[in-house]
Amino acid sequence: MSDIQEEKIIDVGNEEFIDSEEWKDNFLKQGKWIRLFWMLAFSFVYYLSMPVLWLIVSLQFLFVLITDKRSENISKVSVGFRNYMVQILDYLTYHSGEKPFPFGEFPSDKDKESQENIE
Repeated sequence: MSDIQEEKIIDVGNEEFIDSEEWKDNFLKQGKWIRLFWMLAFSFVYYLSMPVLWLIVSLQFLFVLITDKRSENISKVSVGFRNYMVQILDYLTYHSGEKPFPFGEFPSDKDKESQENIE
């Protein structure tokens, strides 16, 4: 065999394998299973929130249709709703370790404050 062909041969004996005890310990950690339960619960809440979204959208559309301007009150509700949905998505995608409301704080209006500074 040439030197180039010998370099392509992988020595399996030198590879690190996953320690079965470590794998078992990681698999059986209770916190991961509890988080799965909460992820399923908040996924269900997110799924149920779609009718609320459509209600907000419909009300805002009707308000604009009638008055030709958006309702500030409906806008405040929609910002809070959006922030809550982002809080749930952050928890589900492991961007946050804090459980969403009602187990944590309701999300603040950081986005609204930054919008006011721009205007």
